[in-house]
Formats: sequence, structure tokens, C-alpha cells
Amino acid sequence: MRDEILINLESQLSKEKFKEIKNKNIHLGVFSEPCLTYMLDGKKTIESRISKNKIAPYDRITKDDIVVVKKSGGGVVAFFTIKEVKFIDLRDNNISEIRNKYNNELCVSDEFWMQKKDASYATLMFIDKLIKLEEFKINKKGMQTWIIL
Repeated sequence: MRDEILINLESQLSKEKFKEIKNKNIHLGVFSEPCLTYMLDGKKTIESRISKNKIAPYDRITKDDIVVVKKSGGGVVAFFTIKEVKFIDLRDNNISEIRNKYNNELCVSDEFWMQKKDASYATLMFIDKLIKLEEFKINKKGMQTWIIL
């Protein structure tokens, strides 16, 4: 899947931009509405992945990594660079602290917070340099919403 994505990125980016990202750690994130549109419009500046278990990207993503943005049920539409990342153990911190501090940048609903109230781990990824792409399909199987490529 990594090669498939890189071939498509190479065809859409300048040689300099492609050279800059091709050797970086690349992640594939699946995004649903309305968060996808908020991100593409620049309103959503932090992406979160909050879970009960210690799963990717928790402790598996770093500053300057690349996140390829796949639309849920669709193709790849953008990518961004990680400006900063925070890993939060929610067994030691209250999720309401994250909500109070970052809710505007996360652009998520009250329902989202209700669904995550029993979570144990949070990854906050600060979005930098989002680049929109001409949408392209990839051969992704399964229900995973985060894949390290």
C-alpha cells in the first residue's frame, strides 16, 4: 500500500516536495465527516485518536511524520505533516481536560466525547502543512482506521 500511495503522490507533487516526504514515516488515517471537511478547510488543526487499548498511532507517531488522509468509503484526498504530538494516558488524566483545552481545534461533537468517556489512551496530532490532492483510490482492505505504512 505504501508503494501504491507513493506512486500517486509522486504524480501529483513537485520533485522537491516528493523527495522531502518519500523517506519519512508514513501513516494512513481514515477520516469521516464532518471532521474531514473541517480538516480540509483548515478549521480542524488537531487530529485525535482515542481508544481503550494502546493501539496505533499511540506511541507510534512522531513530529515530522506524514499522515495520508483517506476519506471513509472513498479515496485519498490529502496529506499533512505532524507538527507536534501528545500521548496522554487517560487512566492518569481526565478526558474532560483534553476536551476543555482542545475542543475548538479538534472540531468534534458532544456525542464523540460521550463515546470516548471510557477510553484509556489519547493521541493528539497537531496538523501542519496540509496539502490537498486530486482524489485517488487505494487497495485498502479491512476496517482499520489507522495503518502505519
